[in-house]
Amino acid sequence: MCLPAKWSPMIKTYIRVELSSEGESPKQIIERMRQIDAVPVIGEYDFELSLGEDERLFDKLEDIHHVLRGSSVRYTITTRTDVDKAAMNNGIREITHMIDQKPVELRKKLYRAKLERWREMGLDVDELEQLLDEDLDKFKVASRTFLKTHLDSISVVKDKHPPQNLIDGDILSLITEEGKTLPDLMALTGYSEEQITLSLGRLISAGSTILDSTGKTEIYRLVPPPAPPMRKPLKVLDAAGEEDAEERIMNALRPNGSTKVQLARASRLPPEQATKALASLSKKGRIRVVRKGNRALFYPA
Repeated sequence: MCLPAKWSPMIKTYIRVELSSEGESPKQIIERMRQIDAVPVIGEYDFELSLGEDERLFDKLEDIHHVLRGSSVRYTITTRTDVDKAAMNNGIREITHMIDQKPVELRKKLYRAKLERWREMGLDVDELEQLLDEDLDKFKVASRTFLKTHLDSISVVKDKHPPQNLIDGDILSLITEEGKTLPDLMALTGYSEEQITLSLGRLISAGSTILDSTGKTEIYRLVPPPAPPMRKPLKVLDAAGEEDAEERIMNALRPNGSTKVQLARASRLPPEQATKALASLSKKGRIRVVRKGNRALFYPA
C-alpha cells in the first residue's frame, strides 16, 4: 500500500472492559474513560482512544491504567493504525460509534447482534426479528421467554471457545442439588443475564444441570453424577474332586495366557483349590508356565 510522503498513520487503541457486580456501574466507567478522551463504541470493543501526533503510546496506556484504577474493572487493549483498517474490518466485527445515535437505534443494534448469535446456534428467530421492528418493549420480554424455552433444544451451544468454558465452570461450581435461581447466579458471578442463560443452556444440554420450577420461581439444580457400579461378589464353587478342579482350570485357560487370579475367577474355584490344580497340571505337563518379571502366565501345553 503506497502512502503519501507527508502522511502518517493514525494510531488508535481499542479497550475491552469486563465489569463486575462488585465494581462501578457502566455509566461510571464511561465517565472515567471520557476523562482521557476515550470514545464509547459498540462491537468487539467498548472504547476507542486516538493517539495524537505529539503523544506517546506508552503514556496513553498509563492513562488507561490510572483512570480505571479502583473501579474493579478488568480490561484488555488492542492498538492498531489506519493501515490495519481494512484487515480489521475483515477479521473483526464492525465498530459502531455511540455518538450521534439515538438510544433506541443503539439498543436495536445490540439486539440484532444477539439474534444473529442465536441464529448461528440453530434457533429460528424470524418472529423475534419481526417483533424487534414493531415493538421494542414486547421484544425484550419475548426474547427472555424464548431463550429459556429453547434451552433444552440448543445443541450447538456446546462450546468451542475457552472463555465460554470458563463461564460454564464458574456457573457449575455454584449450582447445588438444592438449586440456584438466575438472580442468585448473577449476584454471585457478576456475569450478565445473557451469559448465564446461555451457559445454563450448555450445562442442561450436557446433562449437568436441570431446570425445575417452584411456583413462579425457576431453579437450576445440579444433576449428581451416577453412583459407581457395584461389583457383585464372585460366587465360589468348591470342586467335586481333583479331576473336577483340573478340568475347570483347563477350560478357563486362554490361548494367549492367563494369570493365577484370572484362572481362579474364571473357574470359580477357591484359591487353595486353584493353586493345587495348577501345580498338578504343570507336573503332568498339561500346562506350561512363562514368567515375565514377577508375573506368571499359564498356557495350554
